Amino acid sequence: MSLKKYRALLEAVECGSLTRAAEKLHYTQPGISHMILSLEEEFGFPLLSRGKSGVTPTPECRELLPFLRQITGGEDGLQETVQRIRGLDVGNIRIGCFASLSVHILPAVVAAFTERYPGIGLQLYVGEHGELTRWLREGQVDLALMSLPVPEDFRFLPLFDDPIYAVLPEQHPLTAEQTVRPAELVKYPFIMQYFGSDEDANRVLDGEQLTPNIRFRVRGDDVIQSMVAKNLGVTLAPELVLSHMPDGLALRPLQPPYHRTLGIAFPGSGGSTPALKKLVEYIQAHCQSTVKTGRRMEA
Repeated sequence: MSLKKYRALLEAVECGSLTRAAEKLHYTQPGISHMILSLEEEFGFPLLSRGKSGVTPTPECRELLPFLRQITGGEDGLQETVQRIRGLDVGNIRIGCFASLSVHILPAVVAAFTERYPGIGLQLYVGEHGELTRWLREGQVDLALMSLPVPEDFRFLPLFDDPIYAVLPEQHPLTAEQTVRPAELVKYPFIMQYFGSDEDANRVLDGEQLTPNIRFRVRGDDVIQSMVAKNLGVTLAPELVLSHMPDGLALRPLQPPYHRTLGIAFPGSGGSTPALKKLVEYIQAHCQSTVKTGRRMEA
């Protein structure tokens, strides 16, 4: 059956290893290899590049991956619906998420959801904005908890607004002010997230038509905050990532205020399986009951 072959190929691509894919799907390694070779013969071109470190998809295979995931996802949705009609709650959901949301939002949601629906499996993939967008487009996750912007062909369900602050060394001259104008902040050396993860800062800087003097580009909010605390520069950060600040930092609200809108993003054709709808309801209910905006969230 082609669906088994498609799943074998998708698992091999995700694992980067035929052996690990076989273990996860409960096949033998030769069995997985045979199914993928059968697909290559059927399609007429190689699907995997094999090397000492494992397997990687060929360029031709990468073009097929969104369609294969759509086919297998459709089958999963069909089976979920059948089970729901029979009175059973089953399924599997792959969630993409910002690191800050994986700490502050998801644990409580997952605990409540899995207690109510133990037959629905949840897989969590933590990434930055650019990674989440790519995972959604390629079908590697079913939904993503992330911020705007998202591509026009995605659907986005807003959850709450997360204020953005100026993040300063404790002894910085701007700490004497109650609020900080972005035009004043960019007069100082700036520390930015690396390209593809700098949407929050760019939302402010582009809105004010400002170009910062970028001293460092760094991956990781904790690292950036530690660098600011050591007086290596200033930065902009949303409230949700600032709950575990190191000593030596000061925050000031922006004037005018800025925020990022956090929510749930779906591919244009996704978000319709029964299990997914139930999870979305749990996320919405949790955010409505617990998330407070306009002030720093406590750990």
